[in-house]
This record gives sequence, structure tokens and C-alpha cells, in this order.
Amino acid sequence: MTSNNEKKLLTKSDINKVFWRSFTVNASFNYERQMSQGAQYALSPILQKLYPDKKELGEALQRHAEFFNTTPMLCPFIFGITAAMEEENATQEDFDPNTINSVKAGLMGPLAGIGDSVFWGTLRPLAGGIACSLALSGSVLGPLLFLIGMSIITLGVRYLGVFKGYEK
Repeated sequence: MTSNNEKKLLTKSDINKVFWRSFTVNASFNYERQMSQGAQYALSPILQKLYPDKKELGEALQRHAEFFNTTPMLCPFIFGITAAMEEENATQEDFDPNTINSVKAGLMGPLAGIGDSVFWGTLRPLAGGIACSLALSGSVLGPLLFLIGMSIITLGVRYLGVFKGYEK
């Protein structure tokens, strides 16, 4: 088995850019392609680095203009995997770029189901219930605990997700 370490073009800084840009994935939500423009924006720094040729960059951007929709907290995981696949596409002649969208599409639904259940169906009501009980007893900690707790958990999942996705 050969190692691809010598072919790595992306750095931790590049993956960090994808992480930070992933927060805007819902900013351009539309009913035709949902989060595709947000995905393009999040991935554009790595695409520009991997494809200096304008024609190749245009093909890569077109690839990510396809329909995309999943839970925003789990988007970075998919973006990490996509970054690794784009890196393979840029460095290997025999890589089929159609697999990139196939993997993205295959992960959208399952991760949306998991993410919606965990974040919106379990974590938010649980944290909200604790925050409400504290707030009803007159404590200012209720809303603060809710905001800080939810932020720490979602930030952690997003950050670990983008790097684990890229690594795997």
C-alpha cells in the first residue's frame, strides 16, 4: 500500500479556511440548489489552490454547483472529505471526479437525519429545558448556559468534523 503523504497539497491553514467559511453555508440558501452556493464558497480557497488553471477551476466550481443540503453543523465533515477528494483529483491522473459529487450526495441524507435528530431534536430541547428551569428560578445563568453550551458543542463538532473528514 502506498502513502499519499508526499502528494499532500493542502495545509492545516487551508482546512481552517474551509472551517470558517462553513458558517456561511446557509447565507445563500435557495430553493433550487439549497446550500450549493455556500458549499462553493466554503470550498473555494482550496479549489483555487488545487486548480490554478482557470478551466480546471471552473470545472471544480461547476461540480460544487449541484444540489447540496444537510444539517449545517455536519457540513464541515462533508467539506473535509470533499477537500481530500479534490486533492486526490488534482494529484492523480486516474481519479474520477464524478465520485466527488457521488460521495457528497451519499452523505447528505444520512448526516442530515443524524444531525437534525441530535442537534435540533435532542440537544437544543435538552439545553433549552435546563436553561428555562434556571431562568424561571430567576437565574441569569439559564440563557447564558444555553448559548455557551450550544456554541461550544456545535463549534467542537464543526471543527473536529472538517479535520476528521479531511483525514479519513
